[in-house]
Amino acid sequence: MDDAITKFIDSLPFFRVFNEHEKKKLRSITSFVKFNKDECVFLQGDTGDSLFVILHGKIGLFRVGTVNHVGEDKISLQKEVEKRVKDISSGAIFGEVSMLTSSNRSVTARVASAQTVLMKINKKIIEGLNPSAQIKFHKQLLLSLASHLDKMNSQYVDLEFKYEVLNTKNLKEAGV
Repeated sequence: MDDAITKFIDSLPFFRVFNEHEKKKLRSITSFVKFNKDECVFLQGDTGDSLFVILHGKIGLFRVGTVNHVGEDKISLQKEVEKRVKDISSGAIFGEVSMLTSSNRSVTARVASAQTVLMKINKKIIEGLNPSAQIKFHKQLLLSLASHLDKMNSQYVDLEFKYEVLNTKNLKEAGV
């Protein structure tokens, strides 16, 4: 299993900047955790001092919201609703924002496959690396966050465009 984990970690773009000694140290001080279907990795609102890398399986990210549509242009703030944000799979990194900012988790992470194996990296592990490896780790996190932000911006623009098109179509159909 160690050879398979080593090979997989070596294949991830996030870890390619680390030399063999740094990767070996990370593997030796990092915990690997196995979860079964529907188990929670963490809940929305939990404090977070660690991030996770999916080595095998799939994780569903869910967010509880208090806004529930009850009719046209009306909402109810009475009932909380859990909404699936997205599914992520092998190679994905999650939980990094809470780890970096010491803020509460903004989503619930729940196993969406039969089994999932995660690499758990906490702040103490990163602080235990030599300064060069710490800089590499933080640089990789920044690149990962920038990539996520870029994807979210694109999705927002696409959604805004679809809304404008739908709104224009509805106005034309209504004769306005």
